[in-house]
Amino acid sequence: MSQRTRRSSVVVAAIALVLALVASGCTKNAQAAESARLINNERARRGMRELALDINLVNKAQAWAEQMARSGKVSHSVLRQVNGRWTYLAENVGWARSPGEMHSLFMKSAAHRASILSGRYTKVGTGVAVRGGRHYVVQVFGG
Repeated sequence: MSQRTRRSSVVVAAIALVLALVASGCTKNAQAAESARLINNERARRGMRELALDINLVNKAQAWAEQMARSGKVSHSVLRQVNGRWTYLAENVGWARSPGEMHSLFMKSAAHRASILSGRYTKVGTGVAVRGGRHYVVQVFGG
């Protein structure tokens, strides 16, 4: 198999995964699915287990991303308002030109990176809302 064919296969597989996640209702849009994929890729590179998508966390993340996009301001939400029983909750919020750029920025921040790589979380919900070229990204982690 040529290198070009392998790259094409990887791209097709990644697109299929994103479409499957969106179609299954696990995330609210393709950008949110991309954010979740980037989190789990980061964890997999380090030999960590993937985080499962949780609909309560997805709903919270997407609603907050939409709120930030409406206001044009980045801020943390009130995590105690997340449905479900959680021992641990954390949240990453920000905006960038794409989910990939936001992921890179999160990974350069010790506090945000700690949430992404923490072993205490087993679930994640991601939300992305786009306004004026800005991708408002919210990642909610639960354990």
